[in-house]
Amino acid sequence: MYELIGGNVHGDTIRAYANGWYTETTDDPATWQKAAEQVVDDGYDAMKFDPFGKSWQRMDREKFNHSVDIVRAVREAVGPDVDLLIEGHGRFTAGQALEVANALSEYHPTWFEEPCPPDSINSLGKVANKSPIPIATGERLVSKYEFRDLLANTDVDIIQPVIMNTGGITEAKKFAAQAEAEHVSFAPHNPQGPVATAISAHVDAAVPNFMIQDILQMYDVEWVNDLLVDPIVVEDGHIEIPQRPGLGVELDKDVVVEHSYSSVKDEVHTINLFEKDWETRSLVD
Repeated sequence: MYELIGGNVHGDTIRAYANGWYTETTDDPATWQKAAEQVVDDGYDAMKFDPFGKSWQRMDREKFNHSVDIVRAVREAVGPDVDLLIEGHGRFTAGQALEVANALSEYHPTWFEEPCPPDSINSLGKVANKSPIPIATGERLVSKYEFRDLLANTDVDIIQPVIMNTGGITEAKKFAAQAEAEHVSFAPHNPQGPVATAISAHVDAAVPNFMIQDILQMYDVEWVNDLLVDPIVVEDGHIEIPQRPGLGVELDKDVVVEHSYSSVKDEVHTINLFEKDWETRSLVD
């Protein structure tokens, strides 16, 4: 696929960062240290995490300091040469986001992701203009028009489209070109499975301003690698770009059926949503 969209400009592998590795941590920063050390042992030299818990818009001083303590603990655990990518999940006011960025700058994060809600370019612009940490965003934008407005009205450093949500491979290349013209890096967000990883890898290979790729693979459900006949290879924090025709991957359809929405152990829950009863099935085995 990468040959069809311009050719490979990065070699046989692309750099990736670990995501989803901290789901078993607690409020104790020591648990974050242990989990972060495991990520390094797994071969990664970049990891993303959200140290802010359930905070929304602003944090009280105790929660603020605790979040800083978590970042400090992770930095102490992994040393100075590992990229720490701080996830904001679009939750803070501009003022609070800047206070966070200033407090965390001592630990040299590589970026602060979605510090403000994506529906407020003004807030994001204020933060990107004053933050001592590079700002990454864009996972909830879906068109070239939205990325045009983002790039024209803010000083963000990295855009993060979700290629599955944006009109596909050709459209993602357009976003990357828009960013390249502004000397902004391209680092696709990828909270999905291995097929999405393959698609992202092919786009990354052909994008000159590609920076790093989001991946959950090592920290996803146990059967994630079984979904492909030949799993995507991730070694030393790098994704091997599939070399076979097309996307270079083949689904194991038996495994897909085994773990499909309708065949998971049918634990049925009834929820009340807007005064209507909906039936939903747990996707947790």
